[in-house]
Amino acid sequence: MSSWGNNDNAANAPYWAINSTLTSVDAQPVGTRPTSANVALLYGNTTANVYTTNETIGLFAIDAQEIQTQGQGFGAHAGWNIRKVGAGGRAGRIQTETLVALANVIGDGDNQIYANVAISLSGPSNFTVNSNTSFANTATFTVSPTLTGNTAATLTYQWQYNNGSTWVNIPANTTAIHWSGVTSATLLAQPATTANNGTILRVVVTAADEGVTATSANATLSVPA
Repeated sequence: MSSWGNNDNAANAPYWAINSTLTSVDAQPVGTRPTSANVALLYGNTTANVYTTNETIGLFAIDAQEIQTQGQGFGAHAGWNIRKVGAGGRAGRIQTETLVALANVIGDGDNQIYANVAISLSGPSNFTVNSNTSFANTATFTVSPTLTGNTAATLTYQWQYNNGSTWVNIPANTTAIHWSGVTSATLLAQPATTANNGTILRVVVTAADEGVTATSANATLSVPA
């Protein structure tokens, strides 16, 4: 990329971004001409010590939706931003500096550091239901997602249960219980016996196009004797 633009499809940084933003570099001595290798390393970099010791420095194009997902105090403006992550005594400290502010960023390298959407989940709640040999009684578990950023993101759902050692995707039916809605926001459970009493459930919600996943709180299915 020879100059700033609102599209980062070139997948690298302007040559002058190196010397204009870094005051002390290991990979490239101060005052020397940037190399193509160093420029490529700066763009989207998430590897520590590429330019400076005990610091991770990368250049990212950040759009308005990504800024929304970061919440208050993020401090970035839509456009080209340098992101510095400290190590050692500065571990966990993140500094974002806007080099060029843009009203509109496109092709901004989604699935890098900042996602275009954040998913928060409400529910499900515990539910108690009596068993019935004809699967006539129904327990209902519902999750309600709230999106920040790209509110039009497509979501998928997968309900799971804990088998005592790990989480397993819920099948459509078993001999002891009928499940429906296992890939929707609402799960229905119709137990024929008390075999599923105490089953712990949760749902994994994914915005696949954005590379973002959220897991709900646990809920318990009670089927008393």
